[in-house]
Amino acid sequence: MSDYTIVQCSEGHYFSTIWLPFVSFKAIRLGDRRLQRCPVCRRFRSVVRVSADQLTAEERRAAEARKDSRLP
Repeated sequence: MSDYTIVQCSEGHYFSTIWLPFVSFKAIRLGDRRLQRCPVCRRFRSVVRVSADQLTAEERRAAEARKDSRLP
């Protein structure tokens, strides 16, 4: 999972997305946050990167299993 980053949406869902600095085709960049579609609740939400070591093993596995599109 080298090109994916774990993020958390404003509703608390964890998922994986491609997060490249200064590049976003599927999201609106808002500083350290982005507005993009959450694949869990399927709504546009504010998302922020999360360090994998802050998550439990179960949360990390769930986030890695939920991936959004391959576009950055």
